[in-house]
Amino acid sequence: MSINAITILIGWVIALAIFFGFIILLRYLEHQERMALIARGIDPDKGQKGRRNRGLLRAGLITMMVGLTLTIGLYPIGFILPPNFTTTPLHLGPWLLPGLIPFGVGLALTVSYYLEQAPSSPISEERENKVISLSDHLDKERNEKS
Repeated sequence: MSINAITILIGWVIALAIFFGFIILLRYLEHQERMALIARGIDPDKGQKGRRNRGLLRAGLITMMVGLTLTIGLYPIGFILPPNFTTTPLHLGPWLLPGLIPFGVGLALTVSYYLEQAPSSPISEERENKVISLSDHLDKERNEKS
């Protein structure tokens, strides 16, 4: 192997190590956050649902807007190409696919965000919004033990 190929290979290995190291760091921080919530007596799954939903909506909107921007940016190619490539109406063609595919994925993510939200009943909302003080919680635990 030449020295250039080895240099490129080492560069890729370093880049992959940094990428996977960052993923491991994020997972570790998420685990530490979860353990801290459990130690304080907070249900970590209660907050995760809302965070995931917001992330799904944000990812869908970003992907959809990138796809729309690519589609709009690639649309003038239909006017530049020779007439035998642009026989379709409105100068549409396969050059729009790099924009239409992410637009469709983003649209699917956005729609799934709105379809995934379950209607909540007033009783469950009342139960979730009820906050008791720590002393009341400890008193309740002592009463249950005795």
